[in-house]
Amino acid sequence: MPLFSRRSAKKKKTDQTAVWFVESGRFPAGYYRLIDAPEVAACIDRITAIIAGATIAEFENTKKGDVRVRDALSRFVDFCPWPPMSTRSNWMSWVVSTLIGEGDGNAFCLPHIGFAGQLDGLEPMPDAAAVTDGENSYRVLWRGAEFHPDDVLHFRLFADLREPWLGRGYRASASAIAGSLLQASELKTNLTSPRYKPPLVVAVNSDTDLSTDEDREMFRSKYLEDDDSGKPWILPADFVKIDQIKPLTLTDLAIKDTMELDKRTAASIFGVPPFLLGLGSFSESEFNGFIRTTIVPICKSIEQELTAKLLVSPNRYFKFNRRHLFGYDLQTLINLDLAMADRGYLNGDEVREDAFLEPAGLTEFKVLENYIPIDMIGQQKKLVPDSGTGEGGYSNE
Repeated sequence: MPLFSRRSAKKKKTDQTAVWFVESGRFPAGYYRLIDAPEVAACIDRITAIIAGATIAEFENTKKGDVRVRDALSRFVDFCPWPPMSTRSNWMSWVVSTLIGEGDGNAFCLPHIGFAGQLDGLEPMPDAAAVTDGENSYRVLWRGAEFHPDDVLHFRLFADLREPWLGRGYRASASAIAGSLLQASELKTNLTSPRYKPPLVVAVNSDTDLSTDEDREMFRSKYLEDDDSGKPWILPADFVKIDQIKPLTLTDLAIKDTMELDKRTAASIFGVPPFLLGLGSFSESEFNGFIRTTIVPICKSIEQELTAKLLVSPNRYFKFNRRHLFGYDLQTLINLDLAMADRGYLNGDEVREDAFLEPAGLTEFKVLENYIPIDMIGQQKKLVPDSGTGEGGYSNE
């Protein structure tokens, strides 16, 4: 039985006027994207990079627990969901950045089904628009065609309060901060630009006639220019006075504190630690809290949509590799692995994998004592009844 259950999307032509300005790529005057603000773009990029770099695998519920499934669909989703984008990392990067940024909590992908009933690709649908159709349903408009929600993958960030079948992103809360950061950046650029203030101011005594541009140019070429750069100027005493103007700093402009506050606010909105925006120092506990509260929920929503739309079996599901999301240093990770290996929860090759070493055939699960195989733990002498006592006791050997 094939794992690919979705039928090919049926396109139905719709009125072009219903496809808003979003699809045309033309925006009204004064409109800016969230990613146009560097600090906001940094928040989006940090979240995107972490999720796009995580492995996603297919699992199946069995009587002995959940086991990983390695089949064509699992490889397809984890390696190259859309061939023109080459890798899963690029594809996932588009999905996550669209969810957080311009998609405002929504990202759509169109499944392509081949003649054999297998999945050929999950095509990204940039600028797709979700339009409410009645009280409890919606349609997806993209490139002049209309799609039913079951025909597309609809990734959502948060549920919209009025239309819970649609997603809700950060635009409403982050747009004001993005605008403030853009204005502060533009102000800093303008006021520190040499175009608006020369590096030197030359004060000439009142007896010198410099009323015209020609006179000032002659004075500049005679006294202030030299064929060899770096030579000192030789000027008549008490003839001119030269003052140097230093570039303004953010402190001089009185916007340093405002920009820092806006950065912290942007980091708080997106759930990103401030040190990822250059504020403060790295904290492992803060980073792992960021993974638990921001990264994992986004991963969960993507997992559930892939599971609901791509898998037929009710016992199978997709899941990101949580272990590689958290920010453990190598020593902490290896110590954790060794503690689990001593109790028979990991084998040697699994520990070596986290240490970036090749497998060495250490596939047995052993427990602390004499590191015997786990299936022989009950054969230890100290657990075997001592027949010499006649009382059914246990040997201390």
